[in-house]
Amino acid sequence: MNFEVLHKQRKLILIAVAVGVVSMFLPWVSFSIAGFGGSVNGFHNTGILIFLCFVGCGIIAYLGDQTKGLEKTMWMIALIVSGIAAVYMVFSFFRSLDAISIIGFGFYITLLASLAMFFSVYHYRNAGLNVKDGFESLKKDFEDKTKGNTTSS
Repeated sequence: MNFEVLHKQRKLILIAVAVGVVSMFLPWVSFSIAGFGGSVNGFHNTGILIFLCFVGCGIIAYLGDQTKGLEKTMWMIALIVSGIAAVYMVFSFFRSLDAISIIGFGFYITLLASLAMFFSVYHYRNAGLNVKDGFESLKKDFEDKTKGNTTSS
């Protein structure tokens, strides 16, 4: 993969994915109890889902013709996966506002990376792509694959 010839959308997605994956290893929660401190990284509970979303978007950005933006179906899948990561991180942020002092910098970096990934997927899409057409393309591809699988059995 030559980073110089990548489409701008794919470059930005891969940068956000790299930052997001690294931020999973950084402290999401830092605490101190009776003089003893510690921290917890993003590889706990639903943080694993966020990690899988980053990896999924990275794989999608790597597949296909890398000099062009994502095609309809792959764009829609990347939009859904990055949306899941971004929405979860935003909800997690608002849910933890009462304990904002213990949130570690890794959480904030993951939040920003997930939002950047979603923005990159959506904003730098190919001309003429919209969510409705993306869902239709995804539905058509899914129907074609399931029909092909049921007739061959």
